[in-house]
Amino acid sequence: MREINSFYRFAALPAAMLLAAASVYAGPAVVGITSAQSGLTLDHTVAAGNASVLDGATLETVGFSRVQMSNGARVALGAGSKGQLFANSLSLAAGVAEVQNSSSFEVSARSLKIVPVGAGSSAQIKVDGNQPVLVAALTGSVNVMNREGLLVARVTRGLPMSFMPQAAASDAFSSTGCVLQKSGAAIVVDSNGNQVYELRGADLRKVVGSTVEITGTIDKTATPAGGATQVVKVSKATLKKKGGCGDVAKKVGATVTAAGLGAAATAGGGAVAAGAAAGAAGAAAGAGAAAGAAAAAGISTTALVVGGVAAATAAAVGGAAAAGSFSSASK
Repeated sequence: MREINSFYRFAALPAAMLLAAASVYAGPAVVGITSAQSGLTLDHTVAAGNASVLDGATLETVGFSRVQMSNGARVALGAGSKGQLFANSLSLAAGVAEVQNSSSFEVSARSLKIVPVGAGSSAQIKVDGNQPVLVAALTGSVNVMNREGLLVARVTRGLPMSFMPQAAASDAFSSTGCVLQKSGAAIVVDSNGNQVYELRGADLRKVVGSTVEITGTIDKTATPAGGATQVVKVSKATLKKKGGCGDVAKKVGATVTAAGLGAAATAGGGAVAAGAAAGAAGAAAGAGAAAGAAAAAGISTTALVVGGVAAATAAAVGGAAAAGSFSSASK
């Protein structure tokens, strides 16, 4: 990623001067100024040096290119990348993109929506054919959502993740992780302590502190507790490994004991023992199908599946990405 990593070193004219000059153009709105190291086409027209980017323009790069957006965001595209740029978003069709200094600028990749969390966060995204979409946070953290806007995962610095949209229910959930107790709530946490979901509707007291496969549906109307990002209505819980979750509990400030687990977390325990209701079972089947399709694409079968999107740590995807850097799209 030598070219992408040169984001801060790439020389360009002061953005304020360029944007001021572009503002006299009486046509579609100018959303930014681009500059390229070795070739760029804007709407199929070769652009030399610095050029104004109109709202909705299609960019195709030969070498590394950058765009200073009029809203203050900075967008970099690796060599061989293609995307459509709008005032507050980039639709990335192929290649590598990096977005910095904006908490409102969104990158869409296939059916995913990727947004840096906070003005100090920056995201790096790679789209390569039918391969999983790779997302890394260079600074801060990055939210990845499905097409309905449901949060799938929060990517943090040093822990890149891959995402594969699947044909599953938009509220389907499946994950294997440590079931813990925090602030009276049952939660399931991945091994990195990064993805946290509150669990409701099942008696999980006997498996607190253990690795459990959880299947269910996301309750979009519920407010999560215990530091979680979503609430899951559990339809099935399968013990995978007894104990061994102490380190994960420390990462998230939780405990491996069921003492203090609230009634909301244990209500309806019969659903786990006797099987899910028809609606929940259908969503569970959708999550299972998504996990199977993800495995065929090279994502671990223990991948998190949320809202029809399978997610896994990027290092698990056949060596396509590791240690926060993507493969040679921009070399």
